Amino acid sequence: MWLAHSPDSINRADRFLVAGVALLGASLVAVNPTTAGPPNVERRAVKLTAGEQDWTQVLTTAQDNLTNLESEAATANSGLSSALSTELSGFETQISTAFTGVESGLQNSISGGWYGSDDGYVFGLFPGSVTGPDGVETGSTLQEISTALDQGNALSAFSYFDTWSLETVDHTLKPLLSPLLDETSKGATTLSIPAELSQTFTNVLEDFGNYNELKALGDALLAPELSAAFGLSNDLDGIATDLSSGDSTLALSDFSNLSSDLTGDLLNGWTDPYAGTGEAFTGLLNTGSLLEELLVTWPDQLATALSESTAASASSLLSSL
Repeated sequence: MWLAHSPDSINRADRFLVAGVALLGASLVAVNPTTAGPPNVERRAVKLTAGEQDWTQVLTTAQDNLTNLESEAATANSGLSSALSTELSGFETQISTAFTGVESGLQNSISGGWYGSDDGYVFGLFPGSVTGPDGVETGSTLQEISTALDQGNALSAFSYFDTWSLETVDHTLKPLLSPLLDETSKGATTLSIPAELSQTFTNVLEDFGNYNELKALGDALLAPELSAAFGLSNDLDGIATDLSSGDSTLALSDFSNLSSDLTGDLLNGWTDPYAGTGEAFTGLLNTGSLLEELLVTWPDQLATALSESTAASASSLLSSL
């Protein structure tokens, strides 16, 4: 598909042979040319159209590509940083809420208490006040246990202790484990941190682990070498044409431009002069390059995966309210 760009009748292998032999004897051909070539100005115009580059062009294009790449990478990095910040902020909120819940549970367990429809008023170990449907009541579990024992009612004393113990565990252990365990409430599930990380990992795999992404990576890895190879082939075709027409001076000039041409093809890509599309093969710096994949495309995709995970978590949280 890519090789069908030269209209010359001489096949590529013969041209390479002609170019190699003729370049070795270029000085002899220059002294005694056998045929007259076309005027240099016309040939030079064709060569420029065919992609000849000088060092100024190469460096200017490379600088432009680097500037664009830097700008796009900065935007992608900003988006990724924002997505990471949002994701980590959600984890931080869950952990902070857990510690707040544990602290409140321990405080109520010591001096305070809870009200529940199953157990009614449950007081802390030491005197504290609890608000329920009957208003504010004050008491302590130690006092209740002491009173029951004074009355010789060991079963009631144990019941007070058992209820206090269960409420303490429920109001401290549950908040402590909430960042690690999914919680289902009102028909909706609030995802834990491991579940959110798992969802994020799944999103990343879906975005990165597919054929199109692997193909794009393969193209980015192979294209610069192919760009330089096609550019070299095209330049050797031109040199062979120069020599076959007897224009050894132009052949030597074209040969001297090989270094800048190949550098430009490797960095900025190679444009097929016969395709008529003006679209360059991928080099190291232009659109579709490996650097763009690493610095722009992948951060964008990772930010998208993180955002999808955060959005799913937020939707789950709202549904549970």
